[in-house]
Amino acid sequence: YWGQGTMVTVTAVTTSSPTLYGLISSCQQHNIDGSVIFGCLAMDYSPDVTKVTWKKGGKPITTGLKTYPSVRNKKGTYTLSSQLTVAESEADCSKIYCEVQHIGSEENTKMPCPIIVHPTLLLTVSSSEEITNSKFATIVCSIIDFQPKSILMTWLKNGRPVDSGFFNSPVYETNKNFSATSRLRVPSSEWFNSAVYTCQVTHEGLIQSGNITGFQVTECRDYTVKILPPPIEQVLLEATVTLTCVVSNLPFGVNVTWTQENKPLKSEIADQAREDPDSVISKLDISTEAWLSGVTFYCVVNHQYLPTPLRDSIHKEKPINPLEPSVSVLLPPTEEVSTQKFVSLTCFVRHFSPRDIFVKWTNNDKPVNPSNYKNTEVTAESDNASFFMYSLLSIAAEEWASGASYSCVVGHEAIPLKIINRTVDKSSDSIDHPRIEDYEDDNSNIWTTASTFITLFFLSIFYSAAITLVKVGQVNKFWILYNFLICLLSLLKSKSTIYPVVDSNSAITSVYECVPDKIIDGVSVFLVSLRKLCMKYFV
Repeated sequence: YWGQGTMVTVTAVTTSSPTLYGLISSCQQHNIDGSVIFGCLAMDYSPDVTKVTWKKGGKPITTGLKTYPSVRNKKGTYTLSSQLTVAESEADCSKIYCEVQHIGSEENTKMPCPIIVHPTLLLTVSSSEEITNSKFATIVCSIIDFQPKSILMTWLKNGRPVDSGFFNSPVYETNKNFSATSRLRVPSSEWFNSAVYTCQVTHEGLIQSGNITGFQVTECRDYTVKILPPPIEQVLLEATVTLTCVVSNLPFGVNVTWTQENKPLKSEIADQAREDPDSVISKLDISTEAWLSGVTFYCVVNHQYLPTPLRDSIHKEKPINPLEPSVSVLLPPTEEVSTQKFVSLTCFVRHFSPRDIFVKWTNNDKPVNPSNYKNTEVTAESDNASFFMYSLLSIAAEEWASGASYSCVVGHEAIPLKIINRTVDKSSDSIDHPRIEDYEDDNSNIWTTASTFITLFFLSIFYSAAITLVKVGQVNKFWILYNFLICLLSLLKSKSTIYPVVDSNSAITSVYECVPDKIIDGVSVFLVSLRKLCMKYFV
């Protein structure tokens, strides 16, 4: 008899420590109030666990806990689970862990942190053409690359919730993340009324917004359409020219149709002008031959706010009396070259019609920057049948002194080859040359030479007649001849025309462009000789 004795239980299961797993609820299972559930799973341990503790930053957590009874499996080991529910604002996963006490030892594991990737928002709107044709604007809010999957999408108009007119697509997976879209359909009249539409997305407690603003129609402003002709330089030098239709004060969605006479050429939605945000433009490329033929081109504008289409037309008018320009180059004064850092060249262009012309400069056959010269407006001459203008080029005195050549390039439709090129350099600037380098066309030079010889021929005849009259004593006839020649000289001088010219100081002065000086000088010399002869024999 050994007394009461001691009970001994013998089992085949050996002692083993628990394996711990930290768990977190998926985003789809988050509570409506925004709480987060963590789980602590202890597996394959024996004997049973005596205690499970939750801690945050080393301090015990006493609320939101729920521990389930352990379960013995077929292998004789145990499994136990415990969960912790905390507010999302307090769910700092890096500091929360669970601790399990087992046979005098403690095991713990940290909680996993959810992977959170907030979305990128992209707002787009349907094209102006589609808005105009369908009478509706479709705004698309693309919510791209977010995680976890749960998301809330809403629309606002001018800060107020929109209750209808939108459709949210199901969330779909892309590149291991998630994406979604939301479409809002609004009438074009609302879109063209400067309303602000907001796509608002809530994801994992973060609210993100994207805005897009409709175009504002400005009331009480005139809608205008104007076709701009092609630049004259393009007409003279290129095989294709460009017409530009400018529509002012109309919103986006302006439909422009181009026609040649009654033949449709092009139809498109006009683009916004870079220079003027209140205008849209449409361009049409045509052959230079078609433009010069004089046919009429139309720009017809349609828009939902226009009761009737707007239109404008343009055609190339054929000049009635085209005049080829005369081009003169004024050289800088010698004293200006020696005393100033910059000198001026002036290109004087006159006697041309019609008024369309271009003037530019080249330096050693290379284009000069337009900022270095100034072209005046084309101005009508006193006869109102022709025009003149000038271009003032500023250059460094050192460049001029180095012998660089500068050319005034003039383009006009009356020029046979379309371009006149007048070149000067410092060799043109000598005391033996006039201050104005004047270049007339070949026909003008021929006429000047011919008229000089014709005049001298008649003067020789008059001179011979005068000598004959003196010898025969026909005094009265002599004085009649003398007075006739006086009248001829006066007539020649009366043909002078005054033109404005820019001098070296950019001041406007006046010079005379006369009947060739050789003619007047020849007549003057003859009259002086004739008067001396008269005084010798008759006084």
